[in-house]
Amino acid sequence: MLSDKPIVRNLVEICAAKGIEHVILSPGSRDAPLIISFHESGQFKCLSIPDERVAGYFALGIAQQTRKPVIITCTSGTAALNFAPAIAEAFYQKIPLLIITADRPEEWIHQGEGQSINQRNVFANYVKKSYHLPEDGKDTDNCWSANRMISEAIDQTFVNGGGPVHINIPFREPLYGKADYSDQALPKIVNTGLIEKSLPNDSLVELQKNWASAKKKMILCGLLPKQEMLRQLLNEIAQDPTVIVLAETTSNLIGPSFINQIDPILTTIQEQEIENFQPDLLITVGGNFISKKIKQFLRKNKPTEHWHIEETDYHIDTFQSLTKSIPIGAATFFKQFRPDIIVGETAKIAVDKVSDTSEGVRHFSKQFSSNLDQTATNMDYQDLWKNRKEIINTYHQQFLEKTPWSDLKAMENILSAIPANSNVQLGNSTPVRYAQLFESDASWQINSNRGVAGIDGSTSTAAGAALVNGQLTTIITGDIAFFYDSNAFWHHHLPPNLRVILINNGGGNIFRYIPGPPTTNQLETYFEAQHQLNAEHIAKTFNLVYYFVAEEEELTNVLTRFFQKQTIDRPALLEIKTPSEESAAILREYFKKLNKII
Repeated sequence: MLSDKPIVRNLVEICAAKGIEHVILSPGSRDAPLIISFHESGQFKCLSIPDERVAGYFALGIAQQTRKPVIITCTSGTAALNFAPAIAEAFYQKIPLLIITADRPEEWIHQGEGQSINQRNVFANYVKKSYHLPEDGKDTDNCWSANRMISEAIDQTFVNGGGPVHINIPFREPLYGKADYSDQALPKIVNTGLIEKSLPNDSLVELQKNWASAKKKMILCGLLPKQEMLRQLLNEIAQDPTVIVLAETTSNLIGPSFINQIDPILTTIQEQEIENFQPDLLITVGGNFISKKIKQFLRKNKPTEHWHIEETDYHIDTFQSLTKSIPIGAATFFKQFRPDIIVGETAKIAVDKVSDTSEGVRHFSKQFSSNLDQTATNMDYQDLWKNRKEIINTYHQQFLEKTPWSDLKAMENILSAIPANSNVQLGNSTPVRYAQLFESDASWQINSNRGVAGIDGSTSTAAGAALVNGQLTTIITGDIAFFYDSNAFWHHHLPPNLRVILINNGGGNIFRYIPGPPTTNQLETYFEAQHQLNAEHIAKTFNLVYYFVAEEEELTNVLTRFFQKQTIDRPALLEIKTPSEESAAILREYFKKLNKII
């Protein structure tokens, strides 16, 4: 028995026919037809989450892992607005969400009726498309129109790059009636034919000519889901010594010739050697970039050409140098571009390699300091970056050996303890930046809400991801983001493979080392938002296994137990207390010394 509203019955059947599995239902009355029908259909995994903001991010986490559309539903009024942050994040990450909001009948909008706002196109700026279904599903034409829109809406979540889509449905009372449709035919399903995009031949030839003429090629990789084919293709392309691949932590791309620690290297580049590191050709792939340093470097030192490879309707010109926007998937592009042609003869050029030993690194550093220009002239573009990376790695290890207890030291211990094949969720805003200073395990899948980069919802997203991925899933979050999203635990669907690591330094520590915020009491009160809170009672309230540490030796001892999945039958929370002012000072010192090692 489903709702007696025919449009809802057809909505449910079309969603099932198109393979949707997960439905997140937030309690309410106006959405009763949706709750009744999705639950009683028996074709979906229905989860109830009271807080709509949490529900949106939880669904985001599921869709992030499965790459399939996830439904979120709610009652009318401001309930819908609470979905907005997660929808915006999904839009900029191209994550498929189907948002279904219940609404009051049209004539009652702006008439003083409770829980009523104008919901038409309410998410217009953050969805691929919005649909407003007809109210009367008993009219034949209305029903036909609604069915067509529903099919189209679902398909829009995954075609042309994918993303969130909104369906608004007005319901007239009564809301709880049911009907038996067993003697009625299923609604007609309309499917979008999928095509694989490719470059036309003349464009391909032109791009290959431009590639061949460039002597310094940089491929810069931003936010991406893990893609083995793309990783293999870029590894082949990186055989060309005129190519360097810079891959941020959230790109999920690790290779023997890739540079993942971008900010430390950029910090060492001196004025007289900028031209050596400046690319002739920049190719960017993936979503938003974390590193402010790479943005500043490339905006100031523009390449001759810049191609952006991404399925998008926009010209994304992050570095103010865009010459070609290529709306195609990165793996598809590089596969068609042909690595064997790309590498060509340049890969066969014999180049002198600097030793990978520490002695070789010291020798190179000394030589480089004495004659930057001559050394760069005798070195291919890739070697220039790779040898600088070796110097950075030596410095990095030496600095960490002397680093006292702080955020940086805590991150070193955490990242070295996370087991292989884990799902790692990096919270905004300091954890994801600290992670960029370290090498990641190639077996990890790394996710972060960097589409918009807000602090809201990181824990909720991780919880949704953990529910469906079957992996040990660890969210590393700061204290402001954690407490802001503490309702992430307020439901009955927390899986035991979820691990939450809270680095609590008593406020928004990022404001202590980014340039701009004042050093007066405005910093502590209005920017940093200092506090004395801890998470012990939150853990007790939501029945989480709880650990607390405040020094390195304690952390080392606890981490092994914390990650033992087989011995913990519920989610676990590890709170790490670190000093605020000292942590910021240590990070500033880290980059200050980096700037002087060359």
